[in-house]
Amino acid sequence: MNKRAAQPMAGLRRLDDLLDHACELAHDRVAAMEEGRSLTYAGLRSAVDAYACALLAAGVKRGDRVAMLAAPSVDFWIAFHAAAGIGAIWLGINPRYQRREFEHVLADSDPALVVAMSPFEGRDYCAELAALAPAAPMVCHGEPSAGAASLETFLARGASVSRAELAAARDAVDPEDPALIVYTSGTTGRPKGAMLSHRAIVASALANREWMGAANLESSVCAAPVNHVGAINNLCMPVLAACGRLIFHPRVDLPVLAEISRRERPSYLVSSPTGFAMMLQQPQGAADRLAYTRLIVFGGAVTPKPILEQIARPGLELANVYGQTETCGIITRTLPGASLEVMSQTIGQVLPGAEMRIGQPDGSGPAPDGVAGEIQVRGPYVMSGYFRNPEATRDAFTEDGFLRTGDLGVRRADGNVVFAGRLKEMFKSGGYNVYPVEVEQAICEHPAAQLAAVVSVSHPTFQEVGHAFVETAPGQDVDAETLRAFLRDRIANYKIPKGFTIAAELPKLPNGKLDKLALKQAAAG
Repeated sequence: MNKRAAQPMAGLRRLDDLLDHACELAHDRVAAMEEGRSLTYAGLRSAVDAYACALLAAGVKRGDRVAMLAAPSVDFWIAFHAAAGIGAIWLGINPRYQRREFEHVLADSDPALVVAMSPFEGRDYCAELAALAPAAPMVCHGEPSAGAASLETFLARGASVSRAELAAARDAVDPEDPALIVYTSGTTGRPKGAMLSHRAIVASALANREWMGAANLESSVCAAPVNHVGAINNLCMPVLAACGRLIFHPRVDLPVLAEISRRERPSYLVSSPTGFAMMLQQPQGAADRLAYTRLIVFGGAVTPKPILEQIARPGLELANVYGQTETCGIITRTLPGASLEVMSQTIGQVLPGAEMRIGQPDGSGPAPDGVAGEIQVRGPYVMSGYFRNPEATRDAFTEDGFLRTGDLGVRRADGNVVFAGRLKEMFKSGGYNVYPVEVEQAICEHPAAQLAAVVSVSHPTFQEVGHAFVETAPGQDVDAETLRAFLRDRIANYKIPKGFTIAAELPKLPNGKLDKLALKQAAAG
């Protein structure tokens, strides 16, 4: 175990500080587990140390990127802390990505090391990623492909690194160093890497621990994609800050998750309107999952009051939350004791330590209560910027340092903020961000598609899904099923529109651009 003494909570500013603190307080308590495997905090500390030594032996240095494709797992949690602890920047790669998405993330992040869990769900990810990043060394958790090191070989090489070298690497880490890059798209459709510092991630974890309550964070199941800020910062980090137990499962499988909940009795759940809808479609599964839950935080879209009424019960705390990748996840929450009406209508108030304002559309200053404007935030939980993208970083902030969220809000007289829509065209489908421009670009790679516009439409389970309007090239024809099949090899399945309207000509504005307002009205009708 690392011998550095745990610091008071107020002195924790690096990820390794937070892990040390948990190890000091909960040495023999279970920290992380999955089917067939369990680690105490002492065991987690030892595994992180061994992995960190292996990273140093592989030549990974402070500021280098370590890209990892993994399902929610104990191995993810070990590698994440190992990389960040020595000053490297960890980033997750979504197993649902296709070639074009892999290409961009790998090219943009330029990793010093690629780690893959492979094979997984029928795909040989080691082979796929090796072909796209041939210059980067690769480690395979599973069955290594040619040229990739096995996990066993990789860890064995770490034995050559002394404890003094490991300690020196950790001591060199500055709290302002990025610990994590999370890729999130903007209006251009090209994913940008939001850099989240040690200081921001730890501050976010401690703030969430405070308002959530340590007792409520005793345990939680993580089945969410680990390339997403929600899995890491909304779920895993608060549990770590509370010295709690993380129960990993590699995929969202409701019957299996219900069985895990019956057995492990998790106290904390992160959900969404989609998650609630899926649970309520299996009433017994919902009852099993929530039987021992003490706190549910939910966000991502408006959750209707009738849904909350089916979830609520005595002894269960609920909170609606709002956040972005760029805010380390949760940045607002409804206050304890808030009514179901408040939780269904508002995103609550900003976390202590941060500032939120509703900016006037013309940039002239804060909007008065009751007037819609852009939600803007400033404080210790905000990203450092976008990786190697100074122009996008400048555009993301106001002159006085507030992050522009691109979302509309209205502040009520009671201080709670109503989420009023998105300035950007991005929409959430089943909790996943979908960026129309990216989907439109993929559609237009088909030779029969001349123009495309993707708009969101409401959906009973996923809240929003995409509907694509496609204008065919002269003399060409294509049907919806052909386009769906075409897109499956190009973008993740949650981005593929659920509906298609294909026409020889689509309505246009005087400037020649597609009239998206008219198309959205047509899709809604």
